[in-house]
Amino acid sequence: MNADLMSAIAAIQKQTDRVSIGAVLRDAFGGYGFDRFMIAGLPVEGEDVRSAVLLSGWPEEWFERYMSQGYAQIDPVVRHCLNTTLPFAWSEAPVDPELAPQIAVLAREAAAYGLEDGICVPVHIEGGPRGGVSLSGRAQTVDEKSRLELHMLALYAHGQLRYLTDQLPQTRSITAREAEVLKWAATGKTAAEIAIITGLTERTVAQHCENAQRRLGTSNRVHTVVEAIRHKLIAI
Repeated sequence: MNADLMSAIAAIQKQTDRVSIGAVLRDAFGGYGFDRFMIAGLPVEGEDVRSAVLLSGWPEEWFERYMSQGYAQIDPVVRHCLNTTLPFAWSEAPVDPELAPQIAVLAREAAAYGLEDGICVPVHIEGGPRGGVSLSGRAQTVDEKSRLELHMLALYAHGQLRYLTDQLPQTRSITAREAEVLKWAATGKTAAEIAIITGLTERTVAQHCENAQRRLGTSNRVHTVVEAIRHKLIAI
């Protein structure tokens, strides 16, 4: 991880309320060219959408419009969050043809508030509500390295906000060997490279990652590393 990402994660970890986390995130996401964000659980049918919001960095007027019109129920970005665990550009979210006219209205109204393009990071936690972090900015200009860093930062922020609202278990644990493997994974090492460093086989490295993923209730390796950092199970 680069120094800026580590600094942002360390700053988030020190905050004890959502407003303070929001201030850190505005600077951190802004450094990647994303000036607006929404962090929320994914609403279920019949649920008050506002109750799923963990932190809003949207223009207040647009937030009220989006909520009052029930746009979360038709938003392609929200819907696509249910079907993937990997970050995606807003433009990559499939559009239901039957909802296309309504979605076109949603897109026009969002653009009027400066939310035309962006990236969404889905968040899937075992035993907890699914969610996402949606960032407004020029998604097509983000390179692979920055996309990975945004992935990690968004996952960390979502996890910390859910921790503060008691929506996540307070403690988790992994074995020493799992921690060793995840620490190397956090530095960007592949399974093959970790196998050479640790003297394990690639298959054993993968197994340790999978075991840690189950213990932490995460949905992929990046998320597993982030939760291990957030729970202070590994230090970078």
